[in-house]
Amino acid sequence: MPSLRLAHHPTPAAHRLPRLLSSAAAAAAAAASASAVVAAAAASSSTSTPHLSSVDSSHLLRSCRTLRSLLQLHARLVVRGAISADSVRTLLLNAYSSFRRPDSALAVFNSSPDPDAVLWNSLIRSYTTSGDCDTAIRFYRRMLGCRTRPDKYTFTFALKACAGALDSETGALIHREIARRGLIGDVFIATGLVDMYCKLGMIASAREVFDSMPLLDVVAWNAMIGGFSQSGNPREAFALFRRMQVAGGAPDSVSILNLLPAICEYSALLLCREVHGLVIRRCLLAVVANGLVDTYCKCGSTVVARKVFDRLAGSRDGVSWGTMIAGYVYNSRYRDALELFQESRRLNVKLNRVLVVSALSAAAETADLDMGMSIHSYAVEEGVYFDVAVKTALVTMYAKCREMEKAELLFDGIQKRDIIAWSAMVSAFVQTGCPRKAISLFQEMQIDGIRPNRVTLSLGCVVGDGVVSNAGEAEKALQVFHQLQSIGQHPDSCTMVGVLPACALLNAIRDGAGMHGMVIKYGFESDLHVKNATIDMYAKCGDLPSSETLFLETKFYEDVISWNTMIAGYMHNGQASEAIATFHQMTSENIEPNLVSVVSVLPATAYLAALKEGLALHSYVIRLGFESHVPVGNCLIDMYSKCGKLDYACNFFNQMMYKDIVSWNVMLAGYALHGEAESAISLFSQVRDSGIEVDALTYLGALSACRHAGSVTEGKKIFESMRNNHRLEPHLEHYACMVDLLGRAGQLDDALSLIYTMPLAPDAAVWGALLGACKMHSNIRMGEIALENLSRLEPGNAAQYVVLSNIYAHVGRWTDARKLRAAMSLTGLNKTPGCSWVEIKNAYHAFIVGDQSHPQYESMRNLWNDLQAEMEKMGHVPDTTSVLQNVEEEEKEFFLDTHSERLAISFALLNTEAGTEIQIIKNLRVCGDCHTVTKLVSRITNRRIIVRDSSRFHHFENGICSCRDFW
Repeated sequence: MPSLRLAHHPTPAAHRLPRLLSSAAAAAAAAASASAVVAAAAASSSTSTPHLSSVDSSHLLRSCRTLRSLLQLHARLVVRGAISADSVRTLLLNAYSSFRRPDSALAVFNSSPDPDAVLWNSLIRSYTTSGDCDTAIRFYRRMLGCRTRPDKYTFTFALKACAGALDSETGALIHREIARRGLIGDVFIATGLVDMYCKLGMIASAREVFDSMPLLDVVAWNAMIGGFSQSGNPREAFALFRRMQVAGGAPDSVSILNLLPAICEYSALLLCREVHGLVIRRCLLAVVANGLVDTYCKCGSTVVARKVFDRLAGSRDGVSWGTMIAGYVYNSRYRDALELFQESRRLNVKLNRVLVVSALSAAAETADLDMGMSIHSYAVEEGVYFDVAVKTALVTMYAKCREMEKAELLFDGIQKRDIIAWSAMVSAFVQTGCPRKAISLFQEMQIDGIRPNRVTLSLGCVVGDGVVSNAGEAEKALQVFHQLQSIGQHPDSCTMVGVLPACALLNAIRDGAGMHGMVIKYGFESDLHVKNATIDMYAKCGDLPSSETLFLETKFYEDVISWNTMIAGYMHNGQASEAIATFHQMTSENIEPNLVSVVSVLPATAYLAALKEGLALHSYVIRLGFESHVPVGNCLIDMYSKCGKLDYACNFFNQMMYKDIVSWNVMLAGYALHGEAESAISLFSQVRDSGIEVDALTYLGALSACRHAGSVTEGKKIFESMRNNHRLEPHLEHYACMVDLLGRAGQLDDALSLIYTMPLAPDAAVWGALLGACKMHSNIRMGEIALENLSRLEPGNAAQYVVLSNIYAHVGRWTDARKLRAAMSLTGLNKTPGCSWVEIKNAYHAFIVGDQSHPQYESMRNLWNDLQAEMEKMGHVPDTTSVLQNVEEEEKEFFLDTHSERLAISFALLNTEAGTEIQIIKNLRVCGDCHTVTKLVSRITNRRIIVRDSSRFHHFENGICSCRDFW
């Protein structure tokens, strides 16, 4: 290997020494610190000796603060002949290492005729710290070929080089050499081995060395904790951290910083709080504060993160600001991120890459072009603009603001494009509906020297980054995927993670199964993200058995994301009880639920109106600190509304510190579900006046409330303002609401006219609303028109035939009713049976219409007979018009008595204490007679009875219903 050898000059005459040392002092004064100047001056005054001692040389070397001063001092020392000692050479070599100048360090090394182990170690260390680990390993091998005997520091530096070079083979050889020399028990060397194996991803080998160590210092603990944390083994990292504390180890700042990624991986907020307490007790906050802010944000608790950030007021740097802004972006709190960025500008905080990139991401997600352009200007002013990551974020921001010309111009101006920059531009083309341009750019990337698998990775990330949010975009994603295949590119794991959700969104089970085949073919089935995407795809395509099989087979059974995927899958398929059971199983397996777990299972409690489960989850949310997280708050409002506790929902809504438009929409839907039109309209006015941008769902909630209360005039005003005031085009759901509103009010001609004049093709919901109104007003002519269209749109839906049969039966046209039922029978259509369920003592009891098999049926029947006798005294005459069978009146009354909600009510009355509130859930709408009977039962038994049917809530109390007999 070529080496640099500096010429060796003879020692100058004694009379020249003061002048030479004066020059060295001048150089030090010009470029080094004050201490170096003092040392040089002291040396220059020592004219009595022609030699510079190694002590003086060491003092001068340590005082150098710039490369220029070091180079000048080196030259003077060579001229003076003051580096003949290896101790001075070592100091000089280390000085060059600190400035990452291994070439200069090598020149110093070559000046030694017989370098000792310390000099070899310094050279190996110099190349390792400068990032040239392969060269460091070559010098280690050369050292072994010389007479110099390696010491424990040699092995430690060589192990670091192996880790940096990802050279597991040499690392294993060094391990064997260490064992041969009997040094394996040295804590310094053993820690080096643990660190190397961890960084090579060989966690089992690292753990083997760690467990064999007779003594463990904090560095060893930290290395192993960091290895588990970085290799995706957070549970092991947690366990080892606790074991360290039990063993008497004192965690330091490195211990905390190594553990934080594991906490983020699990979103383990409780553990984060525990670690936070430890940080405060050990006075480590100043060192790990930014890490804590980041971890709290990634655990979903931006409120606590902001408190930590605010307490750093005197010591916040650009990294602190960047971390907090990035945390807001991570939690989709884009406006908070932008407000904090503006505050940083007011305080003249020095911009850095993370800060600018995060602020640009927030501007991109809110499509705030003005703010994005302001951030662009700040980046240029402060010199951050030239960073590739910043330019890439600018490309994304302009693309999401639909400024494609600027995005392309910026992209073209990036000289050294990395894979992220390419991905951003490809993503921009896909998002703006240009898949062909995306593929063209993909091919250009290949020409530019990017390997196909890296390119495929970027395209997979494009699809996975949120492109697939509706059916049209899913089709684009599949189109891009198939075009990639057509030009001979094989998918990688990231591509599969991106394209599987497209299959799920399109309910394309055949395509999804094909993708699963590719996953197996290309060996991706062991990839956690691919596995979860496949589980999710099958669940969303309705194939739960395949999802369950994959979940139970996977070795990632302890992964919280897999559990969350299964919970969401059950809920997607309407299996709410399975979703709740899976959540409980997860906690029993000691898997700590995270924010996503809670958001996934809360809708299941809402679906079942399982108030006790919902209350328990709310307590859990409070313990974890998720209550301030907006999506969780929205789920809680929805849960309380659907569990019949509208007052709880209102209180929680009013206490929310932060609300997004979803919060308002969920509260509006709650009011609508309970028929509280006045409250809904008042809330609708508040959200319009608040400056929050309303959307189509806001209007849908307000219209639904008007529909349930029969507020026709107010409903018409709201519907008209949708287009006039907010330039929002009504969707089919809005038209269905208006048809229902008009029809229920008896304005059937206006309802039909609206259907015929609406700009969209009416769907089944629209015609179904008209058919329901026809039933209410016994309008056969319009009912037949509605059924004609419904049978074309949904030929397999039996409910629509049942409604018209009810209309025929109500007006006594039994022949037509029989013909319609015969037609249903001929086509294999069956009426969905009425089913009601009630929760008694933490167990759900379901009852189907006509079911007489319940063990307590006789007692239930006797109780109902007693109630019926009381109702007769009150003048009640059963309304048998809803009975489709043309039988004797007494038999019709028997059919009514076996309606599912009556069975559920009688069971609840038998099995609860007097005065206890009863809550019933029914899958269909309550019939007229059951509605009347429930009012009377509430009065006779002095019970509050709540019934949630398929349309709304009914609160029965003292013989009155909250719907005021309009439902």
